[in-house]
Amino acid sequence: MEKYILKCLLCGKEYEDDYLRLDCDENHKPSLLRTMYKNSKFSVKKDNPGMFKFVDFLPVERTLDVKGAPVTYKSERSAHHLGLKNLFFIFNGYWPEKNAYMETASFKELEAPSVLGRVPENHNGTIVVASAGNTGRAFAHICSKNRIPLVLIIPEMNVNEIWSVEPFRENVKLICASGDSDYSDAIKLAGKISGMDGYFPEGGAKNVARRDGMATTILDAAHTIGRMPDHYFQAIGSGTGGIAAWESYNRLHGNGNYGDGVMKLHLSQNYPFIPMVDAWNKKLDTIPPMDEEKAKDDIHHIRAKVLSNRKPPYSIRGGVYDVLKASSGAMYSVMNDEVAEAQQLFEKLEKIDIHPAAGVAFGSLLQAIEKKSVHESDYIAVNITGGGEKRVKQDNDIYYLKPGFLFTDEEINSEEIDRKIEDILMTV
Repeated sequence: MEKYILKCLLCGKEYEDDYLRLDCDENHKPSLLRTMYKNSKFSVKKDNPGMFKFVDFLPVERTLDVKGAPVTYKSERSAHHLGLKNLFFIFNGYWPEKNAYMETASFKELEAPSVLGRVPENHNGTIVVASAGNTGRAFAHICSKNRIPLVLIIPEMNVNEIWSVEPFRENVKLICASGDSDYSDAIKLAGKISGMDGYFPEGGAKNVARRDGMATTILDAAHTIGRMPDHYFQAIGSGTGGIAAWESYNRLHGNGNYGDGVMKLHLSQNYPFIPMVDAWNKKLDTIPPMDEEKAKDDIHHIRAKVLSNRKPPYSIRGGVYDVLKASSGAMYSVMNDEVAEAQQLFEKLEKIDIHPAAGVAFGSLLQAIEKKSVHESDYIAVNITGGGEKRVKQDNDIYYLKPGFLFTDEEINSEEIDRKIEDILMTV
């Protein structure tokens, strides 16, 4: 018996997984598919590597050689400083003293193994991934380590984000969208490549394995705390992590062992690039069209560059708008100086560095406390989506992946792009 099926959140149609399915076949408005696990009992397989200890709620065919898994711990210093009794951090990064071994220092190391583990080992295609940085670093590291073919596309301005503690193998190829190109340009280029013979898309938020991999943060939190948190804080770029957290909450809420309360989502973006915050605060279920030049300028001015998706899954059925509404959630706009201050405060109190995106999440908690949106005795979980990079680079030699080719913005949008891609893929 299959351990799960895929179900369309709009029409309810169910599918057996072919390991690459991203969409419902019916002719209706866009909707996410969701994994429906036939055994709702949650257990932790401690003998499995890394995040695969949560294999019961992962849509995977196989496990991979990985070390990383989320680590939830109860804060003492930050809790005391902020006047909270039940503050938990879900740490996703590198912190050996906490048994945290994500070698890319980012929770994107939860996405890559799950997505790759969903694809059968005998599949001959090459996966194509677009990234603003952290996702690409995780896929490059895991694919190289497990000898899985990958073509990675990132904006050139983020090229220094693609590093590893081990030399990259030849099965991993990097292409950059050059100049002032951003994540959306990388997505456009990846779409062109993944449509060619022998290549297939990672799928982003539509890939159930990506969301269920990220959802292990909530599994770990509930298992560690012994109940669901009342409040969950996370910074978002695409919002996929917020969607995944709500899906994970629903799975655990349904099995009755982790409490009956509603987990409120607190999602945040880095000002001035805040399209989802603006839409939510205006009670809109879609994001108004963005001026491209203004969007690019806003992205260049944010501290947390990874939070820069111009086409997030906000309005799709089961997307960010729906999960915020279902959880009576809130959104926060966190300014660059607030992000920097939050990073510094966290490192001072918790004794480990965190990424800017995690600083956005921690900064949103500080705002929520000031607004009295959370109370002293509430159970609060903050997803620290990246941390310990200083320790990684202190403890290991670091290797950078060099781009095989650069595409300009004009080339990406030219009519001859398909031919140029074919030529390039024969050489990279």
